[in-house]
Amino acid sequence: AYFEVAVRYQNESNTQGGVGDNRFSRPRKAKVLGEYEQAGAEFSRDWEYGFSEDAFLRDGKVMYLYPTTPAPEKIMTLKTGYNEAQKIRSRKLSVLPTTPVGVVQYQLPLKPDQEQVLEFKMPYEPVSKDSQLVADLRLAKFDDYLKRTVDIWESIFAQGIDISVPEEKVVNAFKANLVYDLIARNKVDSFYIQKVNEFQYDAFWLRDASYIIRMYDLSGYHEIARQCLEFYPRWQQADGNFVSQGGQFDGWGQSMWAYGQHYRITRDKEFAEKVYPSVQRAVEWLRKARQEDPLHVMPLTTPGDNEDITGHVTGHNFWALVGLKNVIVLAEGLGKKEDADTYRREYEDFRTTFVNHLHRITAKTGGYIPPGLDSLGGQDWGNMLSVYPEIILDPHDPMVTATLNATRAKYQEGVMTYGDGRWLHHYLTIKNTDTEVIRGDEEMAIDEFYALLMHTSATHAGFEFAILPWSTRDFGMNLSPHGWFAAKFRALFRNMMVREQEKQLHLLSCLSPEWIKDGA
Repeated sequence: AYFEVAVRYQNESNTQGGVGDNRFSRPRKAKVLGEYEQAGAEFSRDWEYGFSEDAFLRDGKVMYLYPTTPAPEKIMTLKTGYNEAQKIRSRKLSVLPTTPVGVVQYQLPLKPDQEQVLEFKMPYEPVSKDSQLVADLRLAKFDDYLKRTVDIWESIFAQGIDISVPEEKVVNAFKANLVYDLIARNKVDSFYIQKVNEFQYDAFWLRDASYIIRMYDLSGYHEIARQCLEFYPRWQQADGNFVSQGGQFDGWGQSMWAYGQHYRITRDKEFAEKVYPSVQRAVEWLRKARQEDPLHVMPLTTPGDNEDITGHVTGHNFWALVGLKNVIVLAEGLGKKEDADTYRREYEDFRTTFVNHLHRITAKTGGYIPPGLDSLGGQDWGNMLSVYPEIILDPHDPMVTATLNATRAKYQEGVMTYGDGRWLHHYLTIKNTDTEVIRGDEEMAIDEFYALLMHTSATHAGFEFAILPWSTRDFGMNLSPHGWFAAKFRALFRNMMVREQEKQLHLLSCLSPEWIKDGA
């Protein structure tokens, strides 16, 4: 047998129009604490490459360690001219970003049924060859680290909710997507920062993090949720609004929802008392913003994402009402009756005003709620939030039904599309599925549940968009796993099994026939 290993900066498909390895482009930048940081080193023709006894080096740092028994042949590149014996020394190479470098080649004589194990070890980022980490890496054994990793995750699973159904894919997807969100959590200084993934979404969004944090609470990981919420005050502006990306005013409602849900689930009064002053400032911002707005709703804005419009964004208003509902719960829980009554009046006035605007614009659409209150353009997004995560409109309101029907008409391969139908959008689908569970549209919800699962990866990861309908599963540079999908999938499956709705508890409200067969 012949076995060969090398590294390269990027794959050929980046430069040859999709020809080559089916891998993805390199992410460019990361935004974690509000300031941009470079995500990895830019390719340089000045890098110096070489070998030590058991490592391939770039600028004196270890790229990977290779086994020395059996002894491999070491060559700089696959091109013969680079590899005469006297030239296997540290030096610059005139190579392309796509050129494999640092090649080790093994010849392995094997008898029938004989096995040969080769362990290659790559640090998370290049490290000095003299560092203690490299010394530790030399001693590391794959089987030991595999067992340690399994033990860590099994201990985490044991601390939270467990849902078991007689369908392995469902159970594994539920567990894997907890892992994906926890992997995307960073600790920087004293802050636990809930990002979306480690790739081009290596950053913080109030919207994604709020869903993920609530998933932790729904799953029983309350300490993890609380740690993540301690990062939120950094994103409250001087005027009281919560904004993580300019113009994205859904962050106001999402922050209030995340705070309120954590208290509703844990009844942690110490937490509620700690965040309540910032909640009061946030409500004061909302009250003034509504007064100054000509429609008396959430202000006109350009979110630069999601709905892709400039105007009064429908979803921002649904989120503000969701947030107010949870603010009322916080005030009541702390015995702030006067505040609770004031917030309740604000909610009722806001809801009445908003619903009147919905009736005005849906009169032009046959009942379909559009992404904005000013015109009929834009991409479906927050307009699909009338029933979940809080019931703002009656689940069977004609506007809810019309919006459900209109958006489902845009499905391809069983999931929602985005960009006027150009791409599949994985987790956007779940806004409808959540609504269907609450409405009792059980067969519809189960169809979508399986469509979601069919579009996960071999390791149960979800994506955002960029996959073309009825084409390949290539999501290009929009890298999986997506943490928002992970949180929404777990919350959906949990809500199908057990779900709170106002003062009611709903058990087993949405079941697949596969889970309730005789003997299952």
